[in-house]
Amino acid sequence: MRKKRLITFILTTVFVVWLAGSGAWADDLRPARGTLDRCNIDLQQSSVSGLSAGGFMAGQFLAAYSGVMSGVGVFAGGPYGCARGDIIKALDDCMACPSLLTFAVMTDLVQKARALAREGRIDPLENLHSKKVYLFSGLADKTVSPGVVDRAYDWYLKAGVPRAGIHYKKSVPAGHAMPTVAYGNACDEVDRPPWMSACRYDGAGEMLRHIYGPLKPARKATGRLIEFAQKDFVDFAPATPGELAARTGLHEFGYAYVPKSCADGAVCRIHVVFHGCRQIVDADPEGKDLQKGGVPFGLQMVLHAGYNEWADANNLIVVYPQAQKSAANPNGCFDWWGYLGGGPDAYLTKDAPQMKAVRAMMKAVSGK
Repeated sequence: MRKKRLITFILTTVFVVWLAGSGAWADDLRPARGTLDRCNIDLQQSSVSGLSAGGFMAGQFLAAYSGVMSGVGVFAGGPYGCARGDIIKALDDCMACPSLLTFAVMTDLVQKARALAREGRIDPLENLHSKKVYLFSGLADKTVSPGVVDRAYDWYLKAGVPRAGIHYKKSVPAGHAMPTVAYGNACDEVDRPPWMSACRYDGAGEMLRHIYGPLKPARKATGRLIEFAQKDFVDFAPATPGELAARTGLHEFGYAYVPKSCADGAVCRIHVVFHGCRQIVDADPEGKDLQKGGVPFGLQMVLHAGYNEWADANNLIVVYPQAQKSAANPNGCFDWWGYLGGGPDAYLTKDAPQMKAVRAMMKAVSGK
């Protein structure tokens, strides 16, 4: 037993050292302007994840398109429909005060999803019975209370996901951040850019392993990082990036990591990653003017969250949609409370502009 523990310790240490070094390799990936070309995709093996606002968005996307999804990873996010179309509820119930998410509220949230499914606005909730759900909440998270993620766990159980299908990691002393092995702030940093923290815990890898089962070890990402125009995936022709942001909350560009094996014709899967608020590629996360010393967030979430290294070894194309600031969305969040309007509950459904756009991105890659 002692020998087995020693071997495990050595392998873990080697992996941590390797991933720590891979941070420099990640910076070698430079985006090239291009298009989302069709690959040989097993669409039923698609999955989605996100951090904070992106975690809420990932849960919405799974519910809306569960017919083609294998699972979801929710980092510091709450239950489907939590905000109920109300920014005050989003800030209170869904972030700071989980006690407001009472048994009656949680029951209503599940019933709302069932009603939307009956209307055909999201896929049948019964699909969730076979999905894998990964949840993460840091012990030091003061932004999205761990109790909110507890309610996400409850929602999935009420929706029919078996306990065995849910992995809930809540023992890492992280703040409000994506946990990585060695990139970002100190693990216990409560809430500060880049909202990625070096916790000696590979959140992206653990999540992908829960959804897909055993995977080949992560390795240096040597595929292509594509910068593509997101206007190509919306229902109108925006005249400017500002119009695109105002009407859809989307940035001019999104990103996709495509391993060489996928470009060469191997059967691959798609994983979609939704970033958190203020992780906007061309904006300072503290809101500082770029002309007066502000520093743009850049591609930190795209390059350093850990997805690409796993994708390269496991025939996984990673799509990184990007949100943008607007008058209704000053922090560049994905729409998890209904700031784009469109009618009651529209933001939760396939009718939502961002949901439709991301599904169109998947269709461009898969052909279906």
